Amino acid sequence: MSEIFNQNWNRERVRAGMRWFGPEDEVSIRNIQQTPGVTNIITALHHIPAGEIWTEAEVAKRKIEVEFVPHSDAPADLDGLKLFQWYSMNGEPTGLVWDTAESLVFTEDIKNGSPNRDKHIRNYKTSLQNLGRFGVHNVVGNFMLVADWTRTNITSLPDGSKTLKYIHSAFAAFDIYLLKRHPTEQGYIDDDSFSAAEVEEARKYWTTYLTDHPARQKELIAMITAGLPGAQEGFTLDDFRAAVSKYEGMSLTTLKEHIAYFLDAVVPVAGAAGVRLCCHADDPAFSPFLGTPRAVGGAAGYKFLLDHGCGVNMCIGSLMANESNRDITPVIREIAEYGRMKGMSMEEIFPHIHLRPIETDGKNFREGHHAEHREELAKVVHTLVDLGWQGVFRPDHAPASDHGFGRPGYDVIGRGYGAQ
Repeated sequence: MSEIFNQNWNRERVRAGMRWFGPEDEVSIRNIQQTPGVTNIITALHHIPAGEIWTEAEVAKRKIEVEFVPHSDAPADLDGLKLFQWYSMNGEPTGLVWDTAESLVFTEDIKNGSPNRDKHIRNYKTSLQNLGRFGVHNVVGNFMLVADWTRTNITSLPDGSKTLKYIHSAFAAFDIYLLKRHPTEQGYIDDDSFSAAEVEEARKYWTTYLTDHPARQKELIAMITAGLPGAQEGFTLDDFRAAVSKYEGMSLTTLKEHIAYFLDAVVPVAGAAGVRLCCHADDPAFSPFLGTPRAVGGAAGYKFLLDHGCGVNMCIGSLMANESNRDITPVIREIAEYGRMKGMSMEEIFPHIHLRPIETDGKNFREGHHAEHREELAKVVHTLVDLGWQGVFRPDHAPASDHGFGRPGYDVIGRGYGAQ
């Protein structure tokens, strides 16, 4: 190991975090508190609609929920900063810290350049200031259009654990025969969504697995729409079609113009508030996707974001789904070198890290146990630390064991194993 690695590898500099979806999450703060080695919580105010302000009172409430054991004597007439100060003096700490917000959403109006985007940008600035006031120093978003992530199946590993899977022909079958963005198969070839060979594979998948199986069709629809922001509210195919239609004909150049407009407005405010803004990779990092352009599928996309002061939420599983990113450590080094040339520190370049192993053959992949990919994951972390990085990583997505619980990808036992 290098001297830099030995100097940096300690709990103060490299810390494990775990995502928490708030009080409604089946996985409680107490469960995470009892996961050895986990010190940080990554969460968001999911109950506040995208585009609205994360108020000081709501940020303080979440900060208290994460960092303090509930206190029966807490004064009911206090909220916001005053209530947080009361807990700081009188509360019992959980030992956990909320310092990363994932996600303060980059809204669809921001991404598609709607006239409403300026209102959302004003609200975003206020939310950043409120987060910074309470020590939430990292904020994650993404510039994926329509869907935040896409999987097609839940499958079993050899040990019986359940894990998330992406089958490209299943996704193509959904797009062509269920979503029906185009009236003919040729339309999907013409807009570069799929090659002729991929359309043929989709047709086979549709005929073999889906045509006479309404239940399977329903499962596939539910799985893919689960990646939509607000999916817990329920999305129909008509909703999905309407969301995709907002981007019809949009070029990558136009999308990047909308991204730059947003970042140039909010990054200075984030910096003044002590907040580092970063962007999750496209998941999976394929482009185009659902007929829409994608901007963050590798080093080139991240260099564009760094040009506008936005850091990298390095999610290796998302990037490695694309064959050009399969050897991920050179990608990390290329991004780091570019950011340093711009005068950025490693913490500004990589505010937050997701460690998620995948097993892949071409465009199909499934998520595996972190422990079974320890050499690959260690190589990634060693690369970051050797570059001088320090901060919070989280085991992103994990198989669900029979004795675990939590939503798909967020099994408490699987992630606990991953953190180790």
